Amino acid sequence: MKQAPELIFVGGPVLTMDPEHPRAEALAARAGVITAIGGRDEVLALRGPGTQVVDLAGQALMPGFVEAHGHPTTMALAIAPPAVDVRPFTVPTGEAVHARIREAVAAAPGEPVAVYGIDLLLQRDLPLPTRELLDELCPDAPLVVFTASGHAAYANTAALRAARITRDTPDPAGARFVRDADGEPTGEAQEGAAVEAFMWVVAGDRLQPAKLAAALEWSYAEHARVGITTAADLATEPGLLAALRAAAAHPRAALRVRSYLIGTPELAADPERRFSGHAPAAELFGISGMKLWAEGTAWQGTIATSFPFQDNEATRRIGLDPCAHAPMNYSPDQLAELAAAFTAQGYPMACHVHGDVTFDAVLDAYAEAGADDPERLRAMRPRMEHCGAVTPDQYRRAAAMGATVSLFMDHIRWWGDVLADDLFTPRIAERWMAVRSAWDAGHRVSLHNDGMCSPTDPLASVATALTRRTPASGRVHGTTERLTIDEALRAVTTNPAWQLHLEDEIGMLRPGMRADLAVLTQDPYAVPAERYERFQEEVAVSATYLGGRPTWTA
Repeated sequence: MKQAPELIFVGGPVLTMDPEHPRAEALAARAGVITAIGGRDEVLALRGPGTQVVDLAGQALMPGFVEAHGHPTTMALAIAPPAVDVRPFTVPTGEAVHARIREAVAAAPGEPVAVYGIDLLLQRDLPLPTRELLDELCPDAPLVVFTASGHAAYANTAALRAARITRDTPDPAGARFVRDADGEPTGEAQEGAAVEAFMWVVAGDRLQPAKLAAALEWSYAEHARVGITTAADLATEPGLLAALRAAAAHPRAALRVRSYLIGTPELAADPERRFSGHAPAAELFGISGMKLWAEGTAWQGTIATSFPFQDNEATRRIGLDPCAHAPMNYSPDQLAELAAAFTAQGYPMACHVHGDVTFDAVLDAYAEAGADDPERLRAMRPRMEHCGAVTPDQYRRAAAMGATVSLFMDHIRWWGDVLADDLFTPRIAERWMAVRSAWDAGHRVSLHNDGMCSPTDPLASVATALTRRTPASGRVHGTTERLTIDEALRAVTTNPAWQLHLEDEIGMLRPGMRADLAVLTQDPYAVPAERYERFQEEVAVSATYLGGRPTWTA
């Protein structure tokens, strides 16, 4: 006899995301796996004396969300309590940012202070955090202020000294320490390895095993709170792998993590390094590939575009030269060499890219890496991350060669007006994050929140893909680039599961797949289009299950 299910859900619509059977009345699960989906009576007939029957009471059940491009480890290191979190979503003004910094300095005299999340474009009264200003705020200990994007950091004199950054310090590969006219470091670092050099000065104590474990537990719980059951970690430092494996082994682990390692030249040059293959979903931790940053972020003016940044007060505040076109972090030849090396090692690639100029360079690098065996490259599903300024023709070229894209819709949600009025023009804002164009080009598009760069919430991504609305002003940027509700939900479930090579196990509700589940307060398909602007008020997550185990309830 078949064993009875441990869990049965009834009393609300079951939204399977399976195109063959999109809706059901009930779902059963045992040992972390879905065992039956169908009508209420037929599924209830399977219950045994120990079966827990969950009455949805009209709520909707759907697959747990898959965060295609997150940063759970960086969230743990940067914003887990008691971190000084000054992101504009939590601290809206520059005056309040400085107050938080003074409080942190006063609370721990002589101790290093890490402040995460400034945004000069949203916190309009915040002055540029020069070395001299930070010395005034914290004269006697290292102080480092990180931008919300994570692509830049600002250090005071004590932090520069502790990091041993001098005029003679070489720039790391793909990153730079900004210097003045005399060659002296200004205290600003741009891009991965340079920013990381400052991070270890002020956040090193968070690497203590007990503190790191607690911070990861907090980060994972934050994902579970918004219905996420799997997150790709798109910037894993290899030194953190042991801690991630330990977190996955915890009996109450709330999140499945798939890491993309930071793709350094040293890893590319390692002749013994080989990709070990994609871990099955039953394993809560696995490595999925290598990550490169081809360029920076629009918020720092460090992306390569075919069109100029504007010359105005906003762009001058962030230090841009008039009509700047930023250089890439790597030359096209360097990108090609790294992509070829990691592809030869068997690692699927993911590359951060916003500018249309950079997008072409990355596609060229992927094409060169797969020149000898294009089908092998296609099977690896090489990824393009964020894709702010990408054009329809570029999306079509990427789809034709087998590359796949993940879009950061919160750029429109939080910075739509900034893109239209400060950095570029309304025309550019209308095609920024052109998700409709990507979908129509044939991509299995995923949406993401980029970890701590915006509030982690897949339903916010869905809402923005539906409306293209910036809530602070109510303005809409790009009505022709909207998705339908079905497309937007697939972009946070089935599509990112496919990008992670887990499409046979998660992202959809079918017998034999993992019982990763999100309970929503109502059926998102029932929300009328005229209420999409209030989508997050209409629909919310009330419970999350990872492999049939509850990880969060409202």
